[in-house]
Amino acid sequence: MAHSISKLITHFGTQALTAKALGVSQATVSYWLSGAVKISAEKAFLAELATGGAISAASLCPLIAQVEARHKVGESSGKFASDAPGPVGSVCPSSTAQVSP
Repeated sequence: MAHSISKLITHFGTQALTAKALGVSQATVSYWLSGAVKISAEKAFLAELATGGAISAASLCPLIAQVEARHKVGESSGKFASDAPGPVGSVCPSSTAQVSP
């Protein structure tokens, strides 16, 4: 992640300009770079937008990277999508049992 923070700083030119673009202090950017503090998902998404996608949010934030990886696994596995009960046309067998008065 430090490499991606370095790329982010390079994109904007300095830590101070990076901080200004993302609405944080220069010290915060320094903490991100040193690894003392992790960039939040919110700031990672903002950085992706501010760089026009040149720096991805997933490369900056481990949480986003994990979510994207899990999403890709789910997309590549059709088993889960087809076997999972859904609200349209699906009925749980126990919900159709008649209850006697």
